[in-house]
Amino acid sequence: MSEMKHIVDERPGVSIHREVPAKRASADFDLTQMSGTTRAAFVRVCRDGGATPEDYRHVFESVLGGNVVAEILR
Repeated sequence: MSEMKHIVDERPGVSIHREVPAKRASADFDLTQMSGTTRAAFVRVCRDGGATPEDYRHVFESVLGGNVVAEILR
């Protein structure tokens, strides 16, 4: 499990406490398991431009999982 970050939101008369996953460093990810297709889609979406809807879908599926994307799009 990843480390958690404790956030306190102070408002008049109330304090809201939340636990959220801490930001992970790029070293925490095993990029050697990323396919060339996924890497190319990420590059087109995040850097080069000219990404197709299929590129966006591929990126979202790699982050969220294919079942989640399919459920959102049905």
